[in-house]
Amino acid sequence: MRFHFSFIQHWKLWFVVSGLLVIIGIGGFFIRGLNYGIDFTGGTQFNLNFHHNVTATRIENTLSGIHLSGSTVIFLGKSRQNVLITTPNISEGQRNQVLNQLSRQVGHFNEISTNRVSSIIGKETEQRALIAVVIAMIAIVTYMAIRFEWRFALAGIAAMAHDVIITVGLIALIHIQLSENFIMAVLTIFGYSITDKIIVFDRIRENLHSRNKDGTLPELVNTSLNQVVVRSIYTSVTVLIALAALLVFAGSTIRDFSLTMFLGVVFGTYSSLFVASPIWMLWTQKQAPQKKIKPRRRSVDLEPEP
Repeated sequence: MRFHFSFIQHWKLWFVVSGLLVIIGIGGFFIRGLNYGIDFTGGTQFNLNFHHNVTATRIENTLSGIHLSGSTVIFLGKSRQNVLITTPNISEGQRNQVLNQLSRQVGHFNEISTNRVSSIIGKETEQRALIAVVIAMIAIVTYMAIRFEWRFALAGIAAMAHDVIITVGLIALIHIQLSENFIMAVLTIFGYSITDKIIVFDRIRENLHSRNKDGTLPELVNTSLNQVVVRSIYTSVTVLIALAALLVFAGSTIRDFSLTMFLGVVFGTYSSLFVASPIWMLWTQKQAPQKKIKPRRRSVDLEPEP
């Protein structure tokens, strides 16, 4: 399949679109803020053993009816009877209300234990999440700087920050409750986003070796993007189909993870084609406008282009 599109010719338009999306994302933090879930704020955990198999949807609907929406439901073991339910911090009266409503609307059970989850654990989770994000970004920058060059590395990080700011900002606007699954989704977005950009950068680097002396750097970048765009789109669509299935059929816990991933893949694919390469091109032209840019080493293209 042959594809040709003027990616570079309209780079100003793509930057305007990205700027607007980033503003919307940042606005999400200030307008609504992040809706931290129980993993961060603490709460109350119920370990219950029902006398028959139950569904997470039935329990979630029961809790929503007493204003405890956003609670998490996890089945322990292979059966659908032993359930770990985590709610926001509640009083003793609310605790009794939860147990009574679950008994009436879901079924009889044995209460194995009820414990409070300290908010200190939530703070530790938040700190560890931040450390994990910082370590991931440092590792990615180091890897790209070694494999390519520092301009590729910083262009990739800039585009990846673009993806995360927009995705997390939209999640804040939607006001989805954040759990540990959200942190896993963000780190997964890092990995997917940078992998997509490495494919693009690798093609640019390959084409630099055979660069026509009469050709310009924008032409080379545009040619490289057209050579990988079909592969990038096919890969992204395949992932999005799987995530869409999770959004429709999975439970609420996985659904939030799937939505975050869905947005991250969409914007990650967009930035790989319309943001990362133009940033590298403009930076390279500014740093060495008259010089032929040579990469450090030649890589082998393991996959034929469609």
